[in-house]
Amino acid sequence: MSSPNSLSPISRFVTGHNKSDGSSVFQTDVDCNPPVRQFPGGMEIFDCYMTKGFPVDVAADDDIRTYEHLVQNPPGIVVDNGSAARVVDLPPAYVSPMHRSLSLNYNFVIEGEVEVLLDSGETRILKRGDGLVQRAVKHAWRNTSETDWARITAVVLPVQGFVESSSEGEEQSS
Repeated sequence: MSSPNSLSPISRFVTGHNKSDGSSVFQTDVDCNPPVRQFPGGMEIFDCYMTKGFPVDVAADDDIRTYEHLVQNPPGIVVDNGSAARVVDLPPAYVSPMHRSLSLNYNFVIEGEVEVLLDSGETRILKRGDGLVQRAVKHAWRNTSETDWARITAVVLPVQGFVESSSEGEEQSS
């Protein structure tokens, strides 16, 4: 059992437009506390915003309705033909399972220190402010601290054209 999350609470603000004069405003119909999903081992993922389609349709707040739908029906790591902006909190000494996300991820460490492990055996230590561009790779995350939580941000986009070689030598494409 991991220790309670000691990091600052997450707030997320969504902007929009005043319907009467077009000026920029903060949306009052979107809760500033993004929903959080709890995972085995204590990892927490905050779904700060998710969209579908490119370019994103912001007319009549369609993107907000899409986000609300995705919160009620959470996707996996990737939103098909969409994007996801997330904050991921890792408890002390946490190590994720090795996994492949068929996505392009822009990850940034904002608290603590994490190690990214690749299936090739290569590793990198990422400290606060460091970024990782993750291109459909098999990887795991490890919080290097035995006592402190770590936090990363992740912007997740779907990929195409990736071909994965299976252990039997067959190819699988995304």
